[in-house]
Amino acid sequence: MKRLMIILILSLPVTAFAQRPKDSLAGDRKRLESMEIAYMTRELNLSPEESQKFWPVFNKYRDELKTINKNPALTDPLDKQQKMLDLRKKYRGDFNRILNQDRGMKVYSAEDQFRQMMKRAQMMRGNMNQRRMMGPRQFQGGGPMMQERRRPSPQPKRGF
Repeated sequence: MKRLMIILILSLPVTAFAQRPKDSLAGDRKRLESMEIAYMTRELNLSPEESQKFWPVFNKYRDELKTINKNPALTDPLDKQQKMLDLRKKYRGDFNRILNQDRGMKVYSAEDQFRQMMKRAQMMRGNMNQRRMMGPRQFQGGGPMMQERRRPSPQPKRGF
């Protein structure tokens, strides 16, 4: 199941967002949101009844988080982090009431894990695109670094 999720993530075209039309970006956002919903539902083991209660609260939390991130008055990174921490503390009780306390505490770690998976997938896609642009020669031993490594090391002179 984990492999399937990783394959789905890697197949998501997350590179070159700024170069694509707006409607394509909206489609990518919807796809990313649906992947996050699937991931969080699986990680938190949400029942259909819990999902109906959980997602409106989580979406409200996410909207408030976006508001903090986009607030131009918060120039100090520590102030912004403190506001985000206060928001997480505020919603922790709501998540604990909807889910049990153990799963309520997992909400933020599952959210962070999903974000990290997306970053890794984006980095991997970036590396793959970079390799394509460089061409096969650099990655088949034709690059200068590989040539340097192939040079035989000088043999020490024998004798006194």
